[in-house]
Amino acid sequence: MRTRVHRSALVHGAAVLAAGAALLTGSPTANAAAAETNCNHIDDAARPTVEPGSTGNAVRQVQCLVNYYSGYPNWLEEDGGYGPRTLDGVHWVQTCNETTGGADGVVGPSTWSRLYAPKDACAISAL
Repeated sequence: MRTRVHRSALVHGAAVLAAGAALLTGSPTANAAAAETNCNHIDDAARPTVEPGSTGNAVRQVQCLVNYYSGYPNWLEEDGGYGPRTLDGVHWVQTCNETTGGADGVVGPSTWSRLYAPKDACAISAL
């Protein structure tokens, strides 16, 4: 009986450690799948250019992805308005991920790609 209890505890502990390690690695595939579940303001294939002054659901999507998956340390209100706080978050994502075009604040193909699949060193997991 005691052996069975110890073996069960070891198996459970190993499963917990493996799950924790998966979360800490910030796997882009896991982050992209999670982003599809939690950040659904626009269709995943629709990635229009978003820049300061933009409004609408695409901006909400950017704000959501920055909040949950980018590792940006400040929370953005998902209000659909691309103002100074959103610009700071986008700059952070672009700088950390070394996006093509640099930290210009414009969310184009390179930045969208990194919002959905950030570098491991930049990413966090909301799971």
